[in-house]
This record gives sequence, structure tokens and C-alpha cells, in this order.
Amino acid sequence: MKKILTLIGLLVIVIFIVSNAELFTMVWKSDLDSVITILTENLLLTFVVTFVLMIVQNSFTIIPLILLLTINVAIFGFIYGYLWSWVTSVVASGFIFYAARNWFQAPLLKKMGPKWRESVVEHGFMYVFTGRIFPLIPTSLINLAAGVSSVTFKDFLLATALGNLIYFFFLSLIPYGLLSVEMNEYTLAVLAFLFLLFFLIYKRFKKKKKVTFFRKNR
Repeated sequence: MKKILTLIGLLVIVIFIVSNAELFTMVWKSDLDSVITILTENLLLTFVVTFVLMIVQNSFTIIPLILLLTINVAIFGFIYGYLWSWVTSVVASGFIFYAARNWFQAPLLKKMGPKWRESVVEHGFMYVFTGRIFPLIPTSLINLAAGVSSVTFKDFLLATALGNLIYFFFLSLIPYGLLSVEMNEYTLAVLAFLFLLFFLIYKRFKKKKKVTFFRKNR
């Protein structure tokens, strides 16, 4: 039943893309002026199109993420564009994760040893979080890899939400001219600091959780 629902969801998305092929072609060609002009005339279409675009980006990473954030920020403004991009990215990532888990996890996990599965479960949050704020790995691969692994959905969603909240903020500054693409070194330095901060908080949280569990089971 879960596989059927996932398949139906994917088919609906494909049908929507095909029926709006001209608009999505404009996005593919980075014709932002035409895309923004069309979308600003229909708010409902804007929400649906930007959401579908984020699903496509999280599935195949064929559309630059900065392009989607530029569209959202141009239409909704900095704050709402940033927040809408973040929300749709988390939902889209969750959808792809869910699809991968239902379609591909079982056969792949059979080939993996128990130590590997335990390691992924224990460090799953940090694997996903690191991939989100250091985009050296395509978004789609992170979603698919996490989906077919034994990372819990809760850890995946939390790591995605926190990581994208940080990374998307910096990307949203670029369309506003507050940050340039050439400032990658400074951006990575700030992201590295934030990553270290979250890592220390996460390790402390895990340590407290283990201590609490040990005390309760003494």
C-alpha cells in the first residue's frame, strides 16, 4: 500500500510537470524574468510550482538550488522566500527519503553487515547534517543514501531541517546582493563554525541521553 501511494504521488508530479512543460523549460533555461512574471500572476500556481521544483531538485539535483531560492526570494521577499524554500526542502527531502525507503531499502540492507547498520543508526544525524551544510554531495544522493540505510526518519528530518535552515540562509543572501558567489571561502568558514557548534551540542545531548538511560536502568 505504501509503495502504491508513493508511486501515485510521483505520477501526479510527473503529470503536473508535463502539463506545465513550457514553464518548467523556462526554469531549466534559467529564464528567471519570465518565470517570475508568470508566477506572480497566480499565487496558487506559485506555491505548487516552487514545491514541485524542490521535489525535482531533491530527486535528481538537475536544478541549481540557488535558482529556486532566487525565484522564491524574488516573489515572496527575503524572509518568506527563505522560509518557504526551507519548508519545501524539508518536505521534499522527506518524500524522497520515504520513497527510497519503501522501494529500495529492503534489498540493499540484506547486503550490508550488522556493524555497518548499527554505525549508521548511531551517527545518522551527523551524516545527514554534515551533508546539508557542506554541499559537497548532491542533495538527491543524501536523500537516497539515507533512505536506503537504517537512519531513522526522525534523525533524518531533524538533521535536514537544521542543516538547511543554516545553509539556505546564506544562499538566500546571494539574490539580495548581501553575499556574493565569490565569497565561498568566508561562507564555508562560517558554516564550519556553525557545524562545530552544532556538533558539540549534539555530542553533549547524546551524552546526557546515555547517562539518563543508564540511571533509569540501574
